[in-house]
Amino acid sequence: MMISGVIDAIYGHFVASQYQICTDSRALKSGDVFFCIRGEKFDGNAFAEEALKLGARAVIVDHETFQNDPRFIWVEDTTLAIQQLAKKHAKEMPATKIMVGGSNGKTTTKEVTRTILEGVAATLATPGNWNNHIGVPLTLLSLRPEHRYAVVEMGTNHPGEMGVLCDLIHTDIGLITNIGKEHLEGFGSIEAIAKEESEVFASVIKHNALAIVNLDDPWLASMSKRLSKTITLSLENPAANLYACVKQEMPELAFEFFVNGISQGQYTSPLSGKYNAYNLLFGAAVAQTIGMEPRQAMDLACTYKPTNNRSEWKTIGNTQLFLDAYNANPSSMSAAIQSFATISGSKSFFLGDMLELGEHAHDEHKAIFNLCRELNLQKSTYLVGPEFCAACPEHPYRFETMESLLAWLDTHPIDTKYAFIKGSRGIKMERVQEHFMQA
Repeated sequence: MMISGVIDAIYGHFVASQYQICTDSRALKSGDVFFCIRGEKFDGNAFAEEALKLGARAVIVDHETFQNDPRFIWVEDTTLAIQQLAKKHAKEMPATKIMVGGSNGKTTTKEVTRTILEGVAATLATPGNWNNHIGVPLTLLSLRPEHRYAVVEMGTNHPGEMGVLCDLIHTDIGLITNIGKEHLEGFGSIEAIAKEESEVFASVIKHNALAIVNLDDPWLASMSKRLSKTITLSLENPAANLYACVKQEMPELAFEFFVNGISQGQYTSPLSGKYNAYNLLFGAAVAQTIGMEPRQAMDLACTYKPTNNRSEWKTIGNTQLFLDAYNANPSSMSAAIQSFATISGSKSFFLGDMLELGEHAHDEHKAIFNLCRELNLQKSTYLVGPEFCAACPEHPYRFETMESLLAWLDTHPIDTKYAFIKGSRGIKMERVQEHFMQA
């Protein structure tokens, strides 16, 4: 039977279960609707029998051995089925839906927007980084009738994925934070990334929705020509609907905020870096669409404090650490280094490999080190990972692993007022904190 023929039946079970859904048998509760999802390293169908024993109300399977077993609901593809169930549910729920795409800053923009909207009414936002082909459906299936707003983060690492995700939401507001050098291994070029992210604006056009446009990004400025309803923002163009004039980038972000050319006052945010001003403006732009007073929106936006190793400041001893070790790509690394370099006082930079760059890895790592040279930072820059080691063989402070860096620091302690720590998650750059804790 085709999936389209059983979605209504599955939705009936979902509603009857009080909207309880599960994809992990370890978290299954009696009465849940359980989806047997296939992954690269596991097959959820292996837990179908167990799910029944644990009291699942319905178990959705796609393995051929269960095709004629009346105890289960069989579909051709459980991943597609959960996506289509989420699409149906999102359509049934009355919340205003805000779609957040882009290369960098998606999660921060989502969290800032959530912080603002929660000051008005019940708001659902993507938990953590549930922004992929399974996370987005699970987010949408978390929608409840009481939610007035839903802020849904959309991520992609290969061509075609964003279109699938966008199809799940009848969006009311769509935004793309920026177009940057993300997942080059999967996309091959920034042109391909731009094409992929443009699916967000295509969805906006399809649903006659509103787009929030970052005019400072040339890719997005060009895409916006096709849009009929927009709110614009900028750090460079005072004529934008929302404009921020940055006065200080780090340790705190200080700026003057304007709406349609009229100053709304001076603001300070614990979100460091000029690039994070865009995330605050995106949140304020969403607030504008619901009629919130601009000063109130920005006041709420500036209460958001980053956590989970994302643009997070920590004080250890006499050193203030800027920890951004959750993720890294060439665009985000370059922007963060340039903002951190504006701080007065002694500074040290600990840079970890940027992963998923494919054939671009050597050139992009070399370019980041060249940026450090241009800013005259190379004498206080420490590189970690095989990609940086291969791209910068002449640099004396390079280390294949985090363990080798920490071992070297044991006999070469760093005395610095500020420390910048950034790299892809797999490099575990947060461990640099260990050195300063021992000092």
